[in-house]
Amino acid sequence: MRQLVPWIAATALAAGVALGATAGQAQEPAETIVVREALNLRAAPSADAPVLTVLPAGARVALAGAASGDWARVRYGDQTGYAARAYLDAAAASQAFSLDLPVPFHRQLTDVWCDPAIIQSWTEYVTGRAAPDSRAFQADTWDWETDHNLGFTLDQWDASPYAVASALHHHMPDRGFSHWKSDDPLEATKVLAWFLANPAYRQPGIALIWRGEHYVLVRGVEAEGDPYRDYPRATILGVYVMDPNQGARSWLGTDRYIPIDEWTSQYLTPVSYQTPHTGVPGDQWQGKRVTILGDWRVGPPLEDGRTPADLAAYLAAGGG
Repeated sequence: MRQLVPWIAATALAAGVALGATAGQAQEPAETIVVREALNLRAAPSADAPVLTVLPAGARVALAGAASGDWARVRYGDQTGYAARAYLDAAAASQAFSLDLPVPFHRQLTDVWCDPAIIQSWTEYVTGRAAPDSRAFQADTWDWETDHNLGFTLDQWDASPYAVASALHHHMPDRGFSHWKSDDPLEATKVLAWFLANPAYRQPGIALIWRGEHYVLVRGVEAEGDPYRDYPRATILGVYVMDPNQGARSWLGTDRYIPIDEWTSQYLTPVSYQTPHTGVPGDQWQGKRVTILGDWRVGPPLEDGRTPADLAAYLAAGGG
């Protein structure tokens, strides 16, 4: 990631700039501070204080108060603590884009209900109404997916990207949803970021990660340039994810920032039928990077899904 000269960082931090943007809004560029390299977020301004979490390189944090000596009080996701000022830089003033939607967290209630839990979070974010019984909601969603799985058995697809898009439409029939396929992980992420940043949508997305093993919700994006207005030229720096599998050793947390190089190489990897319950040889998702996103077409999802070329054609025709 491009580094800024030290005097810019020192000036911004010494001023004690406070971030006033709420979750779900693009933060103003001068209010954003960038973590230069992996850095401990501590509970107090001391190297001996307990570590709350590790801030990954490239993460953007919000200043949460005046600096205290060599320490800055910052907010990262749902945690606030202290980070060493020497490892923080002011964000690029003219191009920084930061968006982290206030999507409520719901934990998956069985080993296989990651997608129903995510859909519950997405539905609650859109409607503002919490499901009174999360188990009932997730069970209903799972039953819908198993009945709308494009003919795949659960041993073959548990559950297919089409089934997840169909379940989203089931719960929010006044909106459009599709499963999206791409050969290129960066192109796939740019489309996802377009829906996140587009004021007409401001929608999260679902990504199928680890070669198809798990669904996570992508709730935010960091970029140089606006991923909507500057599509596809904006440079994506990283994404924020919410993982419903709380308690698992691999749990990513409720608001995990993942730098783009790590995201495209370790997470948004090609779907493989060699991963259990992740398709059969030759099905439409094999070898693709797969997401479930919004769609300008309202109605049940297309069985063949969408690709980045569909968004390009839609924009070329004056859509968006």
